[in-house]
Amino acid sequence: MLVTISLPSVHAETYQPLSSIHDAAKAFVLQHARGGRVEVDTGTVDPRLKLPLCTDTLQAFLPPGGRVGSISSVGIRCQKPKPWSLYVPMRVKIFTHVITASHPLLPGSRISLGDFQTIEMDVANLPTGYLSTSEQVLNKVLKRPLGMGAVFSPEVVGAAPLIRRGEQVILLAETQGMQIRASGKALKDGAEGAVIQVRNLSSQRIIEGVVTSAGIVKIIM
Repeated sequence: MLVTISLPSVHAETYQPLSSIHDAAKAFVLQHARGGRVEVDTGTVDPRLKLPLCTDTLQAFLPPGGRVGSISSVGIRCQKPKPWSLYVPMRVKIFTHVITASHPLLPGSRISLGDFQTIEMDVANLPTGYLSTSEQVLNKVLKRPLGMGAVFSPEVVGAAPLIRRGEQVILLAETQGMQIRASGKALKDGAEGAVIQVRNLSSQRIIEGVVTSAGIVKIIM
């Protein structure tokens, strides 16, 4: 009696599970995203793909010029036994607390407690960044207008001036262990650390100095 036994074909191929590709892309984003609560949605990879089973670790990477906070896809590649690579479409959300304007604000405004509020929002696609604590905005000066609900970024706030243009100030110079003081008139506003021009009220000379505190300008020797 002849007995026939069906054996698996030696040519049969095993394919990479598409779920493992999605998992590798999502794990990459969760590992590298920073700044708050992260939500990741992976798009669909073409289910018709038949990629050889990877015997090496799947490698995830960003497209050229990509960054985790604003990515639209993550690359996945395999080196062995047959190299392949593809991009997995992604949507990344990073939720954290940010400071926003509680009403319209004009440039030059000195920011008080009633001018801002803290809310949680997706910051993954805020190209100019954001501020997240009240200390970063309170008593600062607005550089440009903000509408109600607009996000405060580092670019829109500056330190409040300690010296105002036209204000009389004390000029302070230090040389050879001696300290010399004179009266001057500020020719422009200046925050702490700013270099401003001051007119010496005795000599009428215009000199430059560094604002060190309210009403004090240290002369640059």
